[in-house]
Amino acid sequence: MNPPRSDTLAGIQKTIRDHNIEFIRFEQCDLHGVSRSKTVPVGSFMNYVENGLNFYGGLLGLDIQSLVPPGTGYAEEVAFADHCTVPDIATFRVLPWVPNTASITVDPYWYDGSPAMASPRLLLKKLLNKFDEMGYVCRLGYEFEFYVLHRETRTPVYDNQPIFVTLKNNFDMDFTYDLMRKMNQADVRIITQNSEHGPGQQEINLHYMDGIAAADVAFFFRTGIKEIALQHNYIATFMTKPFIDSSASGSHFHVSLINKRTGKNAFNAPRAQYGLSETARHFLAGILKHAAANTLFTAPTLNCYKRYRVNSFAPDTATWGMENRTVGIRLKGTRGESTHLENRLACGGSNPYLLAVSTLAAGLEGLLSKPDLPAPVKTLAYGNPDLPALPKNLEESIKAFEADISLQNALHPEFVKLVTAVKRHELDLGKTRFRDYGTPPFNDRVDPWEWDYYLELI
Repeated sequence: MNPPRSDTLAGIQKTIRDHNIEFIRFEQCDLHGVSRSKTVPVGSFMNYVENGLNFYGGLLGLDIQSLVPPGTGYAEEVAFADHCTVPDIATFRVLPWVPNTASITVDPYWYDGSPAMASPRLLLKKLLNKFDEMGYVCRLGYEFEFYVLHRETRTPVYDNQPIFVTLKNNFDMDFTYDLMRKMNQADVRIITQNSEHGPGQQEINLHYMDGIAAADVAFFFRTGIKEIALQHNYIATFMTKPFIDSSASGSHFHVSLINKRTGKNAFNAPRAQYGLSETARHFLAGILKHAAANTLFTAPTLNCYKRYRVNSFAPDTATWGMENRTVGIRLKGTRGESTHLENRLACGGSNPYLLAVSTLAAGLEGLLSKPDLPAPVKTLAYGNPDLPALPKNLEESIKAFEADISLQNALHPEFVKLVTAVKRHELDLGKTRFRDYGTPPFNDRVDPWEWDYYLELI
């Protein structure tokens, strides 16, 4: 039986009593999609709900290994000040895999009461409010590919490329079924689980949800699966390319807009060109217009760019098509009220909040500027010099983002400053470490440094 969910404090207090909760984990998503948290004894829970809980404000501007990049606006410029984080009681969940423990997601505020808008979650809330004002609900769905490795040896739990092979779906039924059962108990709705194309690679798809709840569940899922894997003596990693000769991990993102007044899918227009409404065509054109700049979020790490290879099913162009797995944005074959777009650009190492932010910000800008929608690609998109290529490395992505002022305007200055500083720091680390950074030889290997930097936490 699933623990009861409640968006009222009375309901939460009943859940605490019914499930003998002794500890509550206050969790915040950082720039990399990693959970940063404090654990609070239950006796202090209500005090922090009513008064907030201090977190180091600069954690949003840390790199993945908690080094402190300069120039984020959240560190030396503010004397390394704290934030007062405010828990969102709608996110309260019992953790079935941690004894007597629940979690709650927090949002950061400066102590003058202003929101810390470099927060991926607060930025997503801002965008969702924009769509709400325009009369739309954002319907979002996530699918995740990840590798499962033996904890001690860091080798894959099975070999070869057994996509959808039943024996490999359940290579360890104690783990895979424990994962799915406990996620169900936590009210995380998994719709499919299967082995993927790489050794030890799995894929799990989540049911779509509306608004911030979809990203909250995706964030919760990614943290939970890593914890459950460790309990089974495995490591689950969303690092995009852990093995150079094996399939990369993606993080595809599904989106549609629902008309608040009618409850109907605002993308669906069976008699219009491509079966897409004008709203859908402008939204899609916006995604393509800003795809290069948004590579900073769909491919946010040095390692991500090793994903883009011909015939790898990983798109490397700002293109779209209908049921075409080589383009960046795929119009799915399911139509009618299920009409939606699949953003295939995102790597496994992407932050689920920022994947939603980048897609929705680009789509919103498209609704406002109404750019022309290019024709769909009907053949293979690989190796075609006439198609708009995406950045080939993190340095090109940073430059594309810095040049895209209209996309930046759809975000927030605090966030723009912080993300640029953190990614420049990561780029500098790569350039210092690797003389051949950004060259084909660099992209044809995975260095042990990348494992040390990314594998466990992402």
